[in-house]
Amino acid sequence: MRLERGIISSSQLMFLVAGYVQGSVLVVSYSNAITKQYTWLVVLSGLVISIPVAMAYVALARKFPSKNLVQINNIVYGSYLGKLVSALYIWFFYSVSCLMLTYVGNIIKNYMMPETPKFAICILFACICAWAVRNGIEVLARTSVIFDMIVLSVILITFVLLLKDMEITNFLPFLGLSLKDFIQGTHIMVAIPFCQIVVFLMIIPYVNKGVEAKKSVVLGLIIGGVSILIDTVRNTAVLGVASAIMVSPSIESVRLIDLAEIITRLEMLVIIIFLITMFIKITVMYYATVFAIAQSFNLRSYKPLVLPIGSLIISFSMMIFDSSAENVEFGTRIGPIFTLPFELGLPLLTFLVAKIRKLPKK
Repeated sequence: MRLERGIISSSQLMFLVAGYVQGSVLVVSYSNAITKQYTWLVVLSGLVISIPVAMAYVALARKFPSKNLVQINNIVYGSYLGKLVSALYIWFFYSVSCLMLTYVGNIIKNYMMPETPKFAICILFACICAWAVRNGIEVLARTSVIFDMIVLSVILITFVLLLKDMEITNFLPFLGLSLKDFIQGTHIMVAIPFCQIVVFLMIIPYVNKGVEAKKSVVLGLIIGGVSILIDTVRNTAVLGVASAIMVSPSIESVRLIDLAEIITRLEMLVIIIFLITMFIKITVMYYATVFAIAQSFNLRSYKPLVLPIGSLIISFSMMIFDSSAENVEFGTRIGPIFTLPFELGLPLLTFLVAKIRKLPKK
């Protein structure tokens, strides 16, 4: 039984991947404390490493055409072990949804509504995401095209407006990053912003031209990665080493824009952009969570699961971190280790087992 009746185009998939990657722009601050003014370098190296990984994801999807990740696990590992592997991925999708909702609550509370309780913010934002999930992947894909155009425009405009405040000396010494910090920073970039696109193994089967999925996923990853790179270069050029101690360097750098005392206080525009991209990322992970559960239990529809799972996401997001310091500590040390098995270990194992068992059978 086909749970998802919607179909998206390859171009919509590209913009959906780009918006999803851009939703991780805040986690660049995890690397800032380690790499300081060299964060742009680890963003670039992480993007380069992630491109062949993304191609491997698409190769796995094309090996099992019209099958999503849960169905692939059942074919490769068998019914029982396959459900166990799928359950691990469900937990992964659910955990990332909770983490991202926590970021949304912190951003809105710290910069927009300091008197509003965090749980109220998370409930309202989760309701919007639940509405998008219930409407299916087509609605989210169409929305992502518009949103991504807005995000790219704002990034480029703010970059141009801050050109007069940029200092090339903020990047010096040019190659002073130690090998250990470079590896650690690159690991963070690969594991959190970029290779989390493994979730699109739940969506690729519903692209109307599956043969073009490889091009769409890779281009979407590059667009999202380059936009994060531009954002990082802008912040470093304007703030220098000070960006390493800031919770959100993007907000602080854009706050300096002052064009003839007419165009000022544009940081609110950046916050809105953050919320747009995080909406895309949360909704994709939320959708993958309920869809994978419905697929695992052979349900007729995933829609009855949207509200119960959304309630669990809200509840868990309120209990994850007691402070921003715990958030940064998790993102720097635990997060990359937690996510990497789902992004590299299990997909590689699935590919090898399928190769040994000569799957799929003709």
